[in-house]
Amino acid sequence: MSQPRPALSTTWLRHFTDEEYAALLATRPCRVDYRRTQRQGRRVFIQRWPDLAAWMAAPTGERLLHSEASPTPYRRELAAAQRFYVCALAMHGRISLDYPWIIAHSFKNLPLTGGTVLGFGPGWLTELEAEAVRIGYRRDNARSMLTNACTRIALFNADADWRNITVADLRRLRDELGAFRDRDDACTLRPGLATRRTGVEVWYRTTRTTVHVTHVALHGLGLIPEQARIVPLPAQPRTLPGACLEMERVVDRYLGRLASHGGRSRDNVRGRLRVFTTWLGRHHPEIRNFSQLTRAHLEAFMTWLATEYRHHRTGKPVSVETRRQTISVLNVFFRNTLAWGWDDVPNQALLSHLDLPKMIEKVPRYLHQDHLAAIVEGIRALADPYQRAANLIARWVGPRRSEIRRLELDCLDTYPDGHPRLRIPAGKTYTERSVPLHPEAADALRECIDATRARKQRPLIDELTGKPTHYVFQLRGRLMSSHRLFDTALQTACETAGLLDDRGARIVTSHRFRHTVGTQLAEEGARLQTIMAILGHRSSTMSLFYARITDTTVLNDYRDALHPGAHIAGPAAAAIRNNELPQDAVDWLATNYYKTALELGHCLRLPEEGPCECDLYLTCSKFLTTTEYAPRLRDRLCIEQRLARDATERGWPREVERHNATARRLSDLLHELGAANPRGTRAGEHPSTRIDSWC
Repeated sequence: MSQPRPALSTTWLRHFTDEEYAALLATRPCRVDYRRTQRQGRRVFIQRWPDLAAWMAAPTGERLLHSEASPTPYRRELAAAQRFYVCALAMHGRISLDYPWIIAHSFKNLPLTGGTVLGFGPGWLTELEAEAVRIGYRRDNARSMLTNACTRIALFNADADWRNITVADLRRLRDELGAFRDRDDACTLRPGLATRRTGVEVWYRTTRTTVHVTHVALHGLGLIPEQARIVPLPAQPRTLPGACLEMERVVDRYLGRLASHGGRSRDNVRGRLRVFTTWLGRHHPEIRNFSQLTRAHLEAFMTWLATEYRHHRTGKPVSVETRRQTISVLNVFFRNTLAWGWDDVPNQALLSHLDLPKMIEKVPRYLHQDHLAAIVEGIRALADPYQRAANLIARWVGPRRSEIRRLELDCLDTYPDGHPRLRIPAGKTYTERSVPLHPEAADALRECIDATRARKQRPLIDELTGKPTHYVFQLRGRLMSSHRLFDTALQTACETAGLLDDRGARIVTSHRFRHTVGTQLAEEGARLQTIMAILGHRSSTMSLFYARITDTTVLNDYRDALHPGAHIAGPAAAAIRNNELPQDAVDWLATNYYKTALELGHCLRLPEEGPCECDLYLTCSKFLTTTEYAPRLRDRLCIEQRLARDATERGWPREVERHNATARRLSDLLHELGAANPRGTRAGEHPSTRIDSWC
């Protein structure tokens, strides 16, 4: 609660006389009836509060002067006149106003009606308003927000010069707004809040924003050296649903110990434990202490995770990764508390790493060519140049969202041949890198650089490097949000491109551009080092995520073997040509064809048939080969022929027979594939009759 200012004037706590007040009103040009109403308001206030010390000591609710609550227009004007008189007393050092009284009233039009009487001369906030507009705020919004904050600070300090506002003044106003929000009688003191559909909380957030905007504008003019930052709202106390007081104490004790050891994020651990205690409260309310848990309870919980646990927004089953996180947090919690010798926990390890569900190997969710072309057209149609540039950079280079947001004004230059080059700042991997940039994205980025440089904004302190930095995507004294640059923009672009799901939500995210760039580089044969340099990977393992056999490659190989008219050979070829494969075999091959690869072909043996027991797979009924393997077949044939000749020279007839039999089988396969006739083979002559004609 604010305390009254000390007496700074010989007229402290003394009313204006009628002549003094009339002289003050005469300094402001206004109608005669307006002056008459103002003087009448002074007389009414003096009749109600002849002693100003008593007025200042009275509770806030008794000192209210709301004109909105007056029953008639005259009464409303009279209440406004009394409020104006109190402000005149404060601005001339005769009383001091506390923040609860100031916040309870609206002074939206006070600078206009006060004029020189209160020290708010013509164009009071013109320079500050111009600065706010220059850094990106709309003029009408800037005027409203600056007036809201500066008027309240001026009334509290009895100083109308906004150039004297300090960081301490802004912080005090922000704290007082929070204290007013937490009052039980907030809606009584400010009746308008009770009728607002959004309520006190939204009013508090909105009014709090006015303090931030004032800080940004003052910092832009160089009057406040400290950079304006978004101050997070105070965290609400977080409890564990379903957990009794004993469990709550154990968790709080564990989180404190975990923080001192530099463990996992406390919020993540508390969130996973909250899931477990909520389940306990619903299914086992008799459990009042962690020490009462058994292995059966944990098994039932893991079954519930896998079958009934749903995402709180989508209603869909949670991912395997979420289940692993939850079980892992519980496993570490029980093992650590057991190792520390705590009494109110299970006396044995109830979980182990074997309880973690198996992770599904992820594949890059890249955009197919038709979707990619459609979303790029949607991005080009975006009206906001910053949104357009950010998403074009994501499409052509694939940086992380945080890296794009932190691009500096000097991030764009060219290679010696004139091709655009983008310098991406240090981000997740703490390293800078330079990458080539598509000319379309470079033109869009250059437009944003010129627009930002024209605003001549003060630099911001980079959170990673700690250095003053001029950013491209800087507006209103801070970095543009990822929600504006990517989420909102891609929703609009997907609506334009028709890439929406059944609920009308976008199906393209900014990170899919990163997967697309990595996949395209891998498919075009880029070296692993190139993929690492473009995407900013620190290890080759991250880049190998993209340098794998792609879906397109698997599809082409599969079609080479199974589409009508394909050149295939081997014992399994007849079953494929005659369409004798069962449907389950076709389905399995469609998804696992590449895994069946052998040196000279493919083995079509299904998993349920067990491991292959055939050593000579060239004659196995499940063996299949295609024209793609013809060069390998020829090389193998040459080897078998050389081995046969060597066995002949050494006098090993059984080895000669074995190698000749393999060579004849290879020749038959090449003949079935329609390979070119070997040297020395006459027209119509089967190659197997001339085994030595290949090499």
